[in-house]
Amino acid sequence: MRIIRGYVKYVDLINEWLAKSFAWLIVALVLGMVYSTLMRYAFHRAPLWTYDFTYMAYAVFFMMGAAYTLRLRGHVRVDVIYRFLSPRGQALLDMFFSLLCFFPLFFMLIYFSMDNVIFSWQVKERAVESILRAPIYPLKTVIPLVSLMLLLQGVAEFIRDLYTVINRGRPEWK
Repeated sequence: MRIIRGYVKYVDLINEWLAKSFAWLIVALVLGMVYSTLMRYAFHRAPLWTYDFTYMAYAVFFMMGAAYTLRLRGHVRVDVIYRFLSPRGQALLDMFFSLLCFFPLFFMLIYFSMDNVIFSWQVKERAVESILRAPIYPLKTVIPLVSLMLLLQGVAEFIRDLYTVINRGRPEWK
């Protein structure tokens, strides 16, 4: 039991640390957008790099918080039936859909994205929709990493749900 609690604790800590660390990208994103807007409207010289910078920074910002959001149970769910269930019933439903949808999806995402990432690094892939043709292989690398972190957090949540089903109460593990 100590190993299981340790797993849950460390996955939670890693995902929290990653989310809070990458949350600082929003500051860089805002500064980049303010600079771009100022240059465009005040000096009539829009910098070319801001398009690439903003979509890449926002993509990483958004993805790196996904596993932590799962931990906080902050992802959107359709709770037409869910809200009427007991905590044990909610845990059973979560476990069912984790096994049916969540785990297969993220196993496939990791598996199929790896070939794409490897190829992208081999050819030093660049963005085709931008003037600067910024390298996007580092951005593509984030996809399997985030998928792995979501999968690990999903296992931790599955363990919490299993504990809830067996013991009829959500664990207070920190």
